[in-house]
Amino acid sequence: RAGAMTDAGVEAAEHRSLRIQLINLKLQRAAAQRKLWKMRELRNMWLEKYQHIQLKRSLIDERRASVAETSDLSLRQLEAMSQMNVANDCFYIWHAGPFATINGFRLGRLPVESVEWPEINAALGQVVLLLSVVESQTPIQFSCDLLPKGSFSQIARVDEKHHRQVFNLFNEGGGFMFRSSPLFSKGLECLLQTVQQAGAYIQQEDPAFRLPYAIQPQAKIAGLSIIYGAVNDELWTRALKYLLTDLKWIVAWTAKYSASST
Repeated sequence: RAGAMTDAGVEAAEHRSLRIQLINLKLQRAAAQRKLWKMRELRNMWLEKYQHIQLKRSLIDERRASVAETSDLSLRQLEAMSQMNVANDCFYIWHAGPFATINGFRLGRLPVESVEWPEINAALGQVVLLLSVVESQTPIQFSCDLLPKGSFSQIARVDEKHHRQVFNLFNEGGGFMFRSSPLFSKGLECLLQTVQQAGAYIQQEDPAFRLPYAIQPQAKIAGLSIIYGAVNDELWTRALKYLLTDLKWIVAWTAKYSASST
């Protein structure tokens, strides 16, 4: 009987030992599971950070490529612009039948083909702007001040008494106008004088240069008055055509001068 009790005690002790080992194993397994979860959490966190870094790197590469492309485009545009001449490339002088044109605006009037004054004013504004560009791109200095203001451009000069006089290069009356207003007449006279000064300067620099149509006293070009109303519309239109032709030659010289000085 005593041996039986001893065997039972040993069995109970082994049973307790096995239970303790099982509990320890469960605890170890739980700890290992917690470590695994923690490692998975860390792995997911680092993977998310890595993906975020990769996305930022991709965006930076795209921006760098975009900046490089924009830089190349800007350099090409700068090179193209450096080869441009404003006077030659931005002011297109041509003709439309009997009319000389500048950037598509007709200059002159005819009984059979009336040109409205707003178009003539716009053309004269382009002429003033072009001459101011010529003055800024070359050593030419005009005695008159050019005041480009679109269709309401003006020209100014200082008289013998040192009074500044401003003249119009537009007809502010509109509609029919059979004679030129004093301000408009003086403005056209000063404009012709400015073209003459440009031609004289260029001829001094290049003796072979000649304006196609000579500018003469009393506001005449090739014998025709530039003043509106001093001659009939057909002759006035022809005088303006001569004026723009001379201006086209001045523009060609300006382009040549700019190319040689760069």
